[in-house]
Amino acid sequence: MTHVFKHPKYYEELRRRAREEKEASSAKQQAASDERQAPKDSSFKRQASSDEQQGSSDKPLAARDKISFPS
Repeated sequence: MTHVFKHPKYYEELRRRAREEKEASSAKQQAASDERQAPKDSSFKRQASSDEQQGSSDKPLAARDKISFPS
């Protein structure tokens, strides 16, 4: 096999792409490790599910959602 000449810019581009891929992969790994190491803060409370947010009311749901304007 013979050597094929490639322009110096080819190698510059090759190094640039390799560097960008390396930075992108290290950023992804850093983000993943940050998620795993995030401290569990007990001050955050679980949000109520949609069933719990609605609460109880004697009025049917449709009547409760209607807006009454004074006439």
